[in-house]
Amino acid sequence: MVGGPVVGVEHRQVFDLPPVALEVTQHDLLARRCSCGMVTKAAAPVGVNAPVQYGPRIAATGVYLFHGQFLSKGRTAAALGDLFGARVAAGTVASWTAKTAARITEAVIPVITGRIADAPVAHFDETGLRAAGKLHWMHSASTATDVLLTVHAKRGTKGMDAAAVLPRFTGVAVHDAWAPYDTYHGVVHALCNAHLLRELIYVQDTAPRKVADLAEQATDALLKIKDLVETAATSGTGIDVEALAHHTGLLRSAVVLGKTATKGRATKLERKYNALFTRVIDRWVDYLRFTRDPLVPFDNNGAEQTIRMPKLRVKVSGCLRSLGGAQDFAAIRSYIATALRGGQNMLDVLVQATAGTPWIPTTT
Repeated sequence: MVGGPVVGVEHRQVFDLPPVALEVTQHDLLARRCSCGMVTKAAAPVGVNAPVQYGPRIAATGVYLFHGQFLSKGRTAAALGDLFGARVAAGTVASWTAKTAARITEAVIPVITGRIADAPVAHFDETGLRAAGKLHWMHSASTATDVLLTVHAKRGTKGMDAAAVLPRFTGVAVHDAWAPYDTYHGVVHALCNAHLLRELIYVQDTAPRKVADLAEQATDALLKIKDLVETAATSGTGIDVEALAHHTGLLRSAVVLGKTATKGRATKLERKYNALFTRVIDRWVDYLRFTRDPLVPFDNNGAEQTIRMPKLRVKVSGCLRSLGGAQDFAAIRSYIATALRGGQNMLDVLVQATAGTPWIPTTT
């Protein structure tokens, strides 16, 4: 009823995007002729280099969709047209990406590389990546704050050396038990126990009962040791030394007896089991380093996480067509992943990069 008393208010809100369209900014550069005949023209603003061009925000959005959300170049161009009315060719997306990667490679990648190389603990991993129609390798080096991804034709030390971290690294290198990592003698090694658990479970599933039981004993003991270390870390109290010694003893006896039980190496599987038990004995200190150094994690999941997103990119949009494109992808993903670990917004840092002033991680 008109004029009636207000007896209550119900709020309903609608969150939506306003219509978005490209904004065109025109710069008029005046030219004046001096009485002496010389013509002087005003300088264009920084970054305005052509009569007609796209700005850094639309370029950053293109790179974001392409290498941040893994659309193909064609689908990225189509999305920019649908979202903003920008008639962009796939080649333009490629050009934006190459220029952005070049700026990141020059200004940011050396900083990330140096920060990881100087870290007390770093994670390392590698995975296959198809580029230019051939199998290449993506190498990962990372810490809690920095991620470096590189692409190389070789999986082993040549690819690792090219990444320029391990040859100068002197901290604790967390990795799987792949042999080339052990050729770097200037580092302290810590082996991934998640990999070890998977191997032990495989033995449980495939070995004869006696050997399978020993693998199960080793698995249970290793998980109990992990729990003891995590409980000590979260509670702030020291680790239960007696319990640690007990479960460590169970683990040791399991692998020693497992090695003895498979010493005949009569079959391919038995040789595989024996190699596993032998490796745990030989690399005992490296597998259990996490029990003595609080900075060393139980596993190498940090490195596997850095590899996961590049693998997803291949699943979504297929292989990278050129080695240069793969290297650009690695540089941009290194930049994005490091920025995210630094609490930055992905699109914001890409805008900075496309504008020519990329975000650079700093020690706080």
